[in-house]
Amino acid sequence: MQKEELKSLPGKITWLYSLGDIATSAPLSFIAFFQLIFLTDVAGLRPDLAGYAVLIGKIWDGFNDPIFGYVSERIKHKMGRRRVVLLWAAVPFGISFFLQFISIGWDSQLSMMLFYAGTIIVFDTIYTTIHISYNALTPAITSDYDLQSTLNGYRMAYSIFGTLISIIIATLIGKVVVDPRTRYQLLGAMIGAMAVLPIFVVYAVTEEYDSPEAPETDEKVTLRESISSALSSKPFRYLILLYLFSWTTASLVASVLVFFANYYLQLPEQANYFVLVSQTSAILFIPFWVWMAQKFDKRRSFIWGSISWAIIMVFLAMAQPSQVVLVYILATLSGAGIATAYFLPWAMIPDIVDYDELMNGQRREGIFYAFISFFQKLGTGLAIWAFGVSLAAFGYISPEAGSTILPVQPESAVTAIRLAMGLVPAILLTFAIIFAYFYPIDRTMFEDIRRKLTIKNSIGKEPAATD
Repeated sequence: MQKEELKSLPGKITWLYSLGDIATSAPLSFIAFFQLIFLTDVAGLRPDLAGYAVLIGKIWDGFNDPIFGYVSERIKHKMGRRRVVLLWAAVPFGISFFLQFISIGWDSQLSMMLFYAGTIIVFDTIYTTIHISYNALTPAITSDYDLQSTLNGYRMAYSIFGTLISIIIATLIGKVVVDPRTRYQLLGAMIGAMAVLPIFVVYAVTEEYDSPEAPETDEKVTLRESISSALSSKPFRYLILLYLFSWTTASLVASVLVFFANYYLQLPEQANYFVLVSQTSAILFIPFWVWMAQKFDKRRSFIWGSISWAIIMVFLAMAQPSQVVLVYILATLSGAGIATAYFLPWAMIPDIVDYDELMNGQRREGIFYAFISFFQKLGTGLAIWAFGVSLAAFGYISPEAGSTILPVQPESAVTAIRLAMGLVPAILLTFAIIFAYFYPIDRTMFEDIRRKLTIKNSIGKEPAATD
């Protein structure tokens, strides 16, 4: 139930509901930064097979996300149709994350690839149920344009904070636990356990916002028809494309950064510090982008942030190994772009939900968040897969399993790492900017949508068209 009379959000929502983003961001960011290097340098998989293990999981997501998005709209339970999923999926979520970072040490490369692909599939399936159910509560809490921006600002600040926590834990454990296999298993257990607790907090504070029954809908609508209807929305197509390219950029940079520090800058001991600097900066930039979205609109803010990010990444890739101070400065400035990718696309989704309700007479948060969840994971998977295959093609040398000594990489592999840090992100962000330019829902259009929805809901349920 939405509280439309409120001009500000209750503290338990801004602070405690938003805490739920730690549950999803901490595991996902750890995967983005460390999954590929775990698979190649600790588990002993060839980089191309490591990439394929991740890709197989993301192919499954192509089925998993829209299916659960469709099913979630039809859940009925006295606890609330979103909250009941959060309650029962929380503990399996933590366990499935841990399983991805067990070092099995099998002789067969193919068997290891299939094992890790299986753990990724299990985790991604449970992640989908958590992510969709949690995010679908956002438009139920408020439909106000500025309050949505504020709420998503808090959420994304927590999201980046979750990334910081995972990196800090990884840094501290890395100083204590020398053996990499033991280190990653311990990190998997700790971050998996940490991800469970915020889910129970969200369950506790959102009872009044979660309806026990699904909204009125045409029960004869099939999954295929539901997917087709969602994708027929022109604004939504632009949103998922701008998000795919921007999140793929964020995931690629995250995957490359440790390799960049280890093999180009020759500063493996500072790799986590580069991450901490950029992510801390991103948290500090979140209020700025919230202000920009409220002052202007979300579309223009996304474009400006993406342009600055692309320029900074090119300069970062061009920095020399001796220019450590410059690297830290550029990593700090990159936080503005990272904040853009984290915050603004998610802030646009409630606008899409309202637009769809106006056009089709139904609120379908589940299916829209399902697609965004899929494209988020697809972006991460494509980034890791493409980078892994590129490393193999350019002659990357994996360390001996369990070794703490890094091998000297051929110049071709180092070049691939630098391209993946600078030129490739700039190209991906260019596409994101193009799609954002054509995204049609600005502040004026959104206010018109809300006005027409108010009129429609006061007189009946027939769909109304926009101007």
